[in-house]
Amino acid sequence: MIKEHLDKALSLYTSGDYYKILIEAKEEYFNKTGIAFEDDHDFESKMSSFNDWFLLQFISKRFERPFIREYLETFQVSDDIALCLLNINHSLFEYTGKSFSGKHTLKDILHDKKVELAKDHETPPMLKGDLAICRVVGYKADNYLLEGMTFIPKEVRPTLKKQSKIVRKKDDPQQEYEFLIELEKLKTKWQRYGHIDPDKIFSFSAS
Repeated sequence: MIKEHLDKALSLYTSGDYYKILIEAKEEYFNKTGIAFEDDHDFESKMSSFNDWFLLQFISKRFERPFIREYLETFQVSDDIALCLLNINHSLFEYTGKSFSGKHTLKDILHDKKVELAKDHETPPMLKGDLAICRVVGYKADNYLLEGMTFIPKEVRPTLKKQSKIVRKKDDPQQEYEFLIELEKLKTKWQRYGHIDPDKIFSFSAS
């Protein structure tokens, strides 16, 4: 149900009169996070992350709000679905394996909480201990991962945990967003210079 709405919105706002806005958005996103090349092993996932960002967070010069809000005001969508689409959790997660109840479980490092995925959720493309920037949507007490994922080297977990705590204490959604976008940029940089120790790339000034 949720995916159907996201797919419908993406199809609507990436074609016709909106195509020029899509090009504008791609330029902004890849300027922020680093250029993606088709031969990158994570190219498809990067494009999925862009699609999520385009619908949920991008604000064009023509509109003053994200496209998901335009969609919800244009089409009749039930209140429960609208609420979950407006409250998708964008964060840094660690895959911690399956819980005793058999559910795939994530540790939300940025918000310091555990997230259990729905019982019928397919196995995420993650191994235990993997770190990834992604989005989780909650619907009727169940949680589902969106397709876009940016994997972060596990070696920098202590650094990111410390920085996440600093950002979390500020209790500012904009700073959380900027932190996650910065992580995506650093991941791209590390991908281009893989011979460099990731700790030297994923470094943050004291704040």
